[in-house]
Amino acid sequence: MNRLDGPTFDRVNLFDIQSYLLRNGWKRLASKNGRWEIYRLSRETEPNLEVVLPASEHFFDTHKRIAEVIRSITQLEDRSEADVYLDLLSLNADSLLIRLQVPRHAATLPIADASRHVRAIKNLLLYAGCSELEPRPHFEQPLPASQNLLGAFEFCHTFRGSFGFEVTSAVSKSKETPDFFSSPINRRIVERIARGLVMLESSVRKDNPGELIESYDVAFNARMCDALFDIGLGGDISFDLEVKWAVSVTPCEDASAFHGMFFGEAQTSMLKFVAEQLKIVKPQLERISGRVVNLHCATNPGEGNARRTVAIKVQHEKYGLIEVRIALGPQFYLMAIEAHSKGKELTATGQLQRRGNTWSLEAIASIEIKSV
Repeated sequence: MNRLDGPTFDRVNLFDIQSYLLRNGWKRLASKNGRWEIYRLSRETEPNLEVVLPASEHFFDTHKRIAEVIRSITQLEDRSEADVYLDLLSLNADSLLIRLQVPRHAATLPIADASRHVRAIKNLLLYAGCSELEPRPHFEQPLPASQNLLGAFEFCHTFRGSFGFEVTSAVSKSKETPDFFSSPINRRIVERIARGLVMLESSVRKDNPGELIESYDVAFNARMCDALFDIGLGGDISFDLEVKWAVSVTPCEDASAFHGMFFGEAQTSMLKFVAEQLKIVKPQLERISGRVVNLHCATNPGEGNARRTVAIKVQHEKYGLIEVRIALGPQFYLMAIEAHSKGKELTATGQLQRRGNTWSLEAIASIEIKSV
């Protein structure tokens, strides 16, 4: 994908250019006044070269000096500014690149569609972060701690080539001691996405979703499948997704195999099916308590064949805040009415299960109004 519309060097920071020089044979010399750093490239048959960089990112002319050094590198290496710029961008940060397959003549996107694309990309990262904190097949709501993980990701300017979105995440930073035993969590989030995409390709090729469904602990949860589905607006738009790995931190082996893939009808259908399966919770006996938020009976609730249903909001230890629907007999339904009118919680015991996004309690064993 074309990530550039004329390199402006604005995204290259001081640490990026310092890293590039050191990785390519330049030596950092001591600075006399603490304001400048001199880098020297020793050459056997030609005179040594030196470039000067500010010692701090916060100096007013830092970006001007970075641009000057980049132009010196392009002359020395006989490469275009765009090529050097891309190398610098890929040095310390991972990038997710998404290009929508829209008609080439299209110059705009409907604002409602654009917001859905961006929200879906955010949810992909958010729920990948949830699974890094606590692997589950499905999350009713994102884990509170996962919101903080989004701070490590940034949207860049959209790039040309139909409509493109780029999200970057720095995996190596200045004055940060690398952990040689564990990658930063933002890198693990991208690895999880890439690993899931490798499995998705395999599932589509074999027409077998089993591996992807069973691998939620290391790959996709249901919400990640939903997010990828929504990036393409539920199959209305095909798109390409690529990962550019930061050169400075090697990705894990199973994720490094992924570089890019196309999302069309086959991929979208597989994601939809896998998400539905991951959202299923098999019946299990549980005792739940919550506030009654809905009572429904189309006829006289005292009639024997009347369908009486209630919905209660439950703060579940494992699944978070969920709304559970319960079908009740006449006596239990009256107890639900009483609990609702008095603002008390209703406690019920039965088989808790979920299909899709709907929770229900079946085979009711007991109902009581919580006294406190």
